[in-house]
Amino acid sequence: MSKRSVLFVLLAGFSLMLSGCITAMEWSTRDEDDDEYYPPKNVIVEKKEKNKNAKGYNPELADEEEEEIPDIYEVTVDMSYKEADLLLRSALEEANFKIIKVSHVTKGMKEQGRTDFWEDMNIYLVCKLSDGYFVLRHNPQLVGFCPYRIYTYKNKDGLLVVGMVKPSIAVRYMGNPDMKAIEILKKHDIQLKNIIDEITSK
Repeated sequence: MSKRSVLFVLLAGFSLMLSGCITAMEWSTRDEDDDEYYPPKNVIVEKKEKNKNAKGYNPELADEEEEEIPDIYEVTVDMSYKEADLLLRSALEEANFKIIKVSHVTKGMKEQGRTDFWEDMNIYLVCKLSDGYFVLRHNPQLVGFCPYRIYTYKNKDGLLVVGMVKPSIAVRYMGNPDMKAIEILKKHDIQLKNIIDEITSK
């Protein structure tokens, strides 16, 4: 057998070996450490009529289809804080969110002698501990975004503002992309927005 034939046979064998390796490769998003993990299905968000009293703050808008909810979502309502507080607590409990703490910002400012400050400014720290595991297990640095924040204050017109910082803002700081965590955070965006819309529409 000539050298050229030997070389041809070797190259052919090498090519078959490579093609065998390539066809055996498989791409999977499955988490081997978690048998209950499945890649998320596409979620279709039904567009509802926009609340006329709602506004959002979103300095860097992402893709229009995906960016349904602004980073900071607020609704203005003619309601007392006491009434809003009762409705908010009830709606959060019904949706299985736990209030960890309420920070009474206005009260603290008044104790410092500040009289020219916003009335009824409060921050509710809320979470779902059952989902927190999936959000934080691969990205512990996201604990700075959990619990989530819902807040209130009275604006210059004397109307109560109820708002939130969108939970999925944490995705921007995710070092290890985790599809299950992203799905949960986006689901919480919608749930908290719906709670705010619900209590301010009464």
